[in-house]
Amino acid sequence: MLKKILAIAFSLTFLIGVFSFNVSASENTTYTYTISVDDEWIRTQDAYMASEIIFKDYDLSQPSDIFINGRNLYVADSGNSRIVIYNLDTKEKTFIGESILSQPSGVFAKNDGTVYVADMGLKEVLVFNVDGSLKLKIVRPNESPLFSKSATFEPKNVVVTSQDNIFVVGTGSHEGIMQFGSDGEFQGFFAANKRHLSLIERIQELLFTDEQKEQLLNRTSRPIENIDVTDRDLLCTVTQDAGVTTEWREATAKIENRIKIHNMAGVNILAASEDIHDEWNFVDVASGKDGFTYTLSYTGVISEYDSQGNLLFSFGGRSMSTDRNGLFTVAAAIDLDDNGFIYVLDKERGIVQVFYPTEYAALTHEATKILNKGDYEESEKIWKSILNLNGMSRVAHIGYGKSLMHQGNFKAALNEFKIANDKENYSDAFWEIRNEIINSILPYLLISLVVLFAVVYVYKAIAKKKGFKLIKKREIKSRLIKDILNVFDMLKHPIDNFYDLKVGTKGSVLSAAVIYIAVTLVFVVDTLFRGYLFAPENLSDLSIFPVLIMFIVPLGLFIVGNSMVASINDGEGSFKNIFVITAYSLSPYLIITPFVVIASYGVTFNESFILDLIWFVGVAWSAVILFIGIMRTHDYNFGETVKNILITVFFMLMAVVAAAIMYVMWNALISFIKSVLVEVDFRVTG
Repeated sequence: MLKKILAIAFSLTFLIGVFSFNVSASENTTYTYTISVDDEWIRTQDAYMASEIIFKDYDLSQPSDIFINGRNLYVADSGNSRIVIYNLDTKEKTFIGESILSQPSGVFAKNDGTVYVADMGLKEVLVFNVDGSLKLKIVRPNESPLFSKSATFEPKNVVVTSQDNIFVVGTGSHEGIMQFGSDGEFQGFFAANKRHLSLIERIQELLFTDEQKEQLLNRTSRPIENIDVTDRDLLCTVTQDAGVTTEWREATAKIENRIKIHNMAGVNILAASEDIHDEWNFVDVASGKDGFTYTLSYTGVISEYDSQGNLLFSFGGRSMSTDRNGLFTVAAAIDLDDNGFIYVLDKERGIVQVFYPTEYAALTHEATKILNKGDYEESEKIWKSILNLNGMSRVAHIGYGKSLMHQGNFKAALNEFKIANDKENYSDAFWEIRNEIINSILPYLLISLVVLFAVVYVYKAIAKKKGFKLIKKREIKSRLIKDILNVFDMLKHPIDNFYDLKVGTKGSVLSAAVIYIAVTLVFVVDTLFRGYLFAPENLSDLSIFPVLIMFIVPLGLFIVGNSMVASINDGEGSFKNIFVITAYSLSPYLIITPFVVIASYGVTFNESFILDLIWFVGVAWSAVILFIGIMRTHDYNFGETVKNILITVFFMLMAVVAAAIMYVMWNALISFIKSVLVEVDFRVTG
């Protein structure tokens, strides 16, 4: 029996060796990333997987754009001067415009089969009927007073709304999107980008005439790179920042996003926010169902955003050496079908790659859709499941928090929003909690106020009848304490107090030093220890020492610089006078700011303007008192005081520049000495 078993095993082993099977184990060629609760990129579960490749054995030549309507895939086959219509089910191909088009760069198709083509070669937009016949040509609107002579007309892409409004993106069209009616009549520009101006350019805006401004170079806004239309007739646009400095990109990103969704008034409903993680090299954008938006960068990175601009997933990339599915040589266009499959055009390889959503992506989409529909209990369950898969996902914590908040569980929602560092939603949840607390303690607060007024009234009545005071005012004998408490008098009578400070009847170097210490502590608390909603975004990267330097160095430079400038310009005040009056000038900031910090723990973003106003009053009040103090101390008039302060500020700037130069030179000297010692050591010991 044993011999038979061994014989069978040997035979099976032999057969497997002779007739070997080809086994394919496919895995995703790229990783999927999302944004963590720490606002950093983290790898997450695969959201989309690469599947089939279309046109791999077909002769597309430098295709520029794709568009999907139903089960038809439209390709702007630029090199072959035609539009290819590919049926995704039957795999059949038909063509439009073979003898008409020159260099089609953008394509759009309506449900009735009408095809719109932007042709950069002809510099026209052409409209074709379903049978391929030419229906309409849109050329440069030279006769329109809305289209300036300096404007360019090089159509790059085109989209059409349900109302047959035609929107065209042009190469180098800084004025915005061009809008045409269904008959091709130009109706104006739409949704132009803002122009970020440097400090010098802002000064030029104030001083130069219109003719001088027109002669300046690079004063135009960035042209929109590409466009798509949503199922609600909103326009999605992306903009590139190619050819500019990193500093310029960062400054522009704070003004407006590179990805936008415009309503019909041209207003971007995705307000400028640093929370939107966009790319500087976008090439295309596609609108999906339920408010999801998909973007494509020149490097082949595909990003998906929800309707609020939160990044859900980012994947893809550039193929550097070999052709790999899921990576691209030159990514050019992106679109989606009705099943949520993503199609990406690789211009260099002349192919279209298809990505299908995984269960993880489907789960995220479902949670988002259910949350937007208002089924908060069900969305809570799904978001919780997603957090079990990826507990660091920022968007999952936000979604889970919104589900909890809409169910009235504000404390739990508050915790989720704080984990996700979502201050906007945190503010809304905090407002609800604060409202509950106020409503619960309001009756007791009113009773306490009534009792307090009654006690005060009885006390005054008894004091008046008996002719005595229950509380006797004691005279403060300590000069130092009197001088310190003089900061309160500075708020009411600054002019009189500055005279006393100058002659020495009030204030001293010691009291001024105590005030400086107090103001420094207040500045540190104001910078680092405000309530969560008003704390700096990079609080974890800040420490007390840099904050101290940020306050003490400018203050010290001002005191030294002002006394030096005054000694040259016949100022009567000494260094001691400047040291003392500057300290007392900070009285409003010293007294008001602690109340601002305390209040920051109890207000929401809706009341933030009150905090800003109170803080500004404290700073502005201190500045006014300092101005008066310098004028009184040095016996200057208004103009002389302004001159003194301006020269002092210039001195401060020069001191900083000199310190920077000395720092660089010192480092260079140390580096030189080290290199000499290394050389000496090498020659002596070598």
